[in-house]
Amino acid sequence: AQAIREEHRQTLDWLNQHTDTNTEFFAVVIEVLQIDESRLAYNFKLVAFPNEWRKTNIGTGGGASSSERSEAYRRFFQELIDDLREKHRFTGARIGQAQSWYSFASGYSGVTYGVSFARGGRARAELFIATGEAGENKRLFDALAKDKEAVEVEFGEPLEWERLDDRSASRIAVYRTGSIGDDAQTLQEIKGWAIDRILKFKRVFSSRLAQLLG
Repeated sequence: AQAIREEHRQTLDWLNQHTDTNTEFFAVVIEVLQIDESRLAYNFKLVAFPNEWRKTNIGTGGGASSSERSEAYRRFFQELIDDLREKHRFTGARIGQAQSWYSFASGYSGVTYGVSFARGGRARAELFIATGEAGENKRLFDALAKDKEAVEVEFGEPLEWERLDDRSASRIAVYRTGSIGDDAQTLQEIKGWAIDRILKFKRVFSSRLAQLLG
């Protein structure tokens, strides 16, 4: 199966969070399955869909560990977006999703702020650039990177400048150790860390994005 690219899935999830209830976006990966010499079978795997549709249409099947992990993600991001909305007026989002990341609108098409659990047991906060045009993504990334020293001074710590030359999108990120399987106290620490960093991303980059895209 050909996996959907991360930036495309993020875009579809963002659209599902911000469009009216009569408009829904889905992404489907077609998997071709074969056991020994059996005939080919096709499996349609949903990888992006409206959150409310998921609640009402996906059954309770699947392993308990997968279900518990999904619920842990949903609970973590629900608390995170509630704090960002109620305490910091950062977002109008209200529904946490059962996935390992969450993206927030920056006010500019194709540019989002995000929090995620990345590979390698790391939590990540980021500015993600995925306008749909690779050249525009790299141009915007390079323009921001020219101000790298000043950005990191304002941010208060070094950032990872991930141009991602083998991909269309680019990101600027900061990491810490952490996974959704950590104990409750550590998850609270990760949530506090993520909120602090995502607010810093907005504070440091909003004026720069306005100059470049406004």
